[in-house]
Amino acid sequence: MGESFDMVTKCMSFTLNEQFMEKFVEPGNHNSGIDLLRTYLWRCQFLLPFVSLGLMCFGALIGLCACICRSLYPTIATGILHLLAGLCTLGSVSCYVAGIELLHQKLELPENVSGEFGWSFCLACVSAPLQFMASALFIWAAHTNRKEYTLMKAYRVA
Repeated sequence: MGESFDMVTKCMSFTLNEQFMEKFVEPGNHNSGIDLLRTYLWRCQFLLPFVSLGLMCFGALIGLCACICRSLYPTIATGILHLLAGLCTLGSVSCYVAGIELLHQKLELPENVSGEFGWSFCLACVSAPLQFMASALFIWAAHTNRKEYTLMKAYRVA
């Protein structure tokens, strides 16, 4: 009559291959069909931070070249790479939230588990606007320096 089911929560780590496995319409039921939306949201939220990191590192190299060469065009490229990195970070956060919401529609949380976002999620939410601000600063600096460089060139000709 008053049966109680005790749920056991266990943390597991997944290998790289397991990160890219298909997600099923009914979690845990391999006969229910593949849920493509959840599968690709999971893959994107796993891959996009690495793409963002790569873009930031490549932008740093180009920024270093801009300092060495004293040229304005690499600064614009650095700004554009920061913008793309910010979009990747924002996309990763969005994919994570959408994937978690879809999972919570399929499964209910146990009683003693709270579904809150952690510190790394908050850090990613702060990171994206900072990348956009860095992008805007690089592009603004290149644009401002180009005007001053053109005025200096015109002054020399005159």
